[in-house]
Amino acid sequence: MSYLKFDKDLMINLEYSLYRNVLRTNRRGAYQNTSISGCNTTKYQGLLVMPAPYLDDENHLILSSFDETVIQHGAEFNLGIHKYSGDNYSPKGHKYIREFNCDSVPKTIYRVGGVVLSKEIMFSSKENRLMIRYTLMDAHSPTTIRFKPFLAFRKASELTKENDQVDRSYREVENGISTCMYPGYPELFMQFTKKPSFVYHPDWYRGIEYLQDMQMGDTYQEDLYVPGYFEMDIQKDEEIIFSAGDILVDTSHLAKEFDYEIYTRV
Repeated sequence: MSYLKFDKDLMINLEYSLYRNVLRTNRRGAYQNTSISGCNTTKYQGLLVMPAPYLDDENHLILSSFDETVIQHGAEFNLGIHKYSGDNYSPKGHKYIREFNCDSVPKTIYRVGGVVLSKEIMFSSKENRLMIRYTLMDAHSPTTIRFKPFLAFRKASELTKENDQVDRSYREVENGISTCMYPGYPELFMQFTKKPSFVYHPDWYRGIEYLQDMQMGDTYQEDLYVPGYFEMDIQKDEEIIFSAGDILVDTSHLAKEFDYEIYTRV
């Protein structure tokens, strides 16, 4: 029996799901923290927050979010969620959530038409690295999945705005890319267990808001940088693991590593 299980009715109710958070930490001072809806509600939240020792002794938000899009027959279904001005949420990926549980690792199950996709988030216990395992549990048509990384590269206590100081370059690595927005920061390696196509399309998403910061009277608006997007086909019952961290990994070991990390938490 799961004591940390939330069904569709609770997940689509943002007045509930925005105020329930998941926090994962490791031995190196890094953490992953977001609401169970996937929408960040404070400037301190994100998928990969870690020390940047060449800059200072504070934590820095590197990867804010990683938005998924399921594509079938040319129709796109966005699973991400961000808050913008005027209580406007876009996209509204929370409406596709059918279940969230957090027995060993946070697991979200989405249903989009005939597609059932599970997403499990694992934070490495030893490295400054996040892993996400996607499993296509059901599908009746050819399915493509797109991933869009929202980058910050800032102190966790500060916000960022669109600027021309960003290094927009990237380099190809095994099954992914690496990039670094500013001098002094570690490279961010984004890799998969299978080779994706990466479409370079640098842009800023402006005016993203953090609800709980706004309610507390703190600064709450920022712009996040997206270098482009990854895209790949996914088959029924196929698992794809994404890794984001400050080191280059051997992607052939990711599946075994993910299973081992789960084993140590059971």
